[in-house]
Amino acid sequence: MTRISEVEHPGLALRAFYRIGRAIYGRVPTPERLMAHRVPLMMGLGGLYAALEWFGRIESTLRALLNVQVAALYGSAY
Repeated sequence: MTRISEVEHPGLALRAFYRIGRAIYGRVPTPERLMAHRVPLMMGLGGLYAALEWFGRIESTLRALLNVQVAALYGSAY
C-alpha cells in the first residue's frame, strides 16, 4: 500500500495551521498533515472545526474526549 508523504516545504499558511494543531493536541494531527496537500480543503475544514469549537454547546475538553472515543470505536489512528 502506498503511503502519502508529508509536504516537504510547508508555506506560511501551513506552518500556521501546524502551529495551531500542535497547540491544541501537542503535535500535528495526522488528518491535518494529510490535508496539507490540498490547502483550500484544509482551510475549509479548519473553519468548520473552529466554528464547532468556538460556537458549539459542549466544552472543548469533552469534545476532545469524544473525538478520541469515536476514533477508537472505528479503529482509526487519531
